[in-house]
Amino acid sequence: MTKFYSQEEMERHRRRAAWSGAAAWGALALGWLASAALCFFVNTANAQRMLFWVIGLATVSGWVFILLRQMVHSPAHAEASHTAGILADETEKTEEYEGTLRLSPGAFQIPKSIAVRRATLINGEESVTLSIDAAYARRLPPDGSFLRVQTVRKYITGYEVLHG
Repeated sequence: MTKFYSQEEMERHRRRAAWSGAAAWGALALGWLASAALCFFVNTANAQRMLFWVIGLATVSGWVFILLRQMVHSPAHAEASHTAGILADETEKTEEYEGTLRLSPGAFQIPKSIAVRRATLINGEESVTLSIDAAYARRLPPDGSFLRVQTVRKYITGYEVLHG
């Protein structure tokens, strides 16, 4: 059985969230300190130029902060939290399903959480709709494969291709 979630994966996401959060706050603090430091060198001859530098530094550091938080820190934190929840529930809430895989074409973002794709397993007349972390969806075999999947809270946590 090929597994998607592991303790190492969770720790990798936590480290990424930690360094990106620190880098975001560091960039913001550095930009604001540099802006404040420039204010000490203002005189009537260079006031206009220094004003542009102060505004520019404050703006750039603010945008770096926003971009790092939204594009790196928040997704890594969401992945770490999701992985921790899955690993915590794995021992008592694991279920198995078998069927032919049909993966939805697009992912959707759960607010303040992970991006998810829907997967449907069809076994005869029965079908079950499950979710899979969009980051792991590309590791699934192609549509039409007959699989056995393990799930926790209706999220696919591992799969095995069945032959025959």
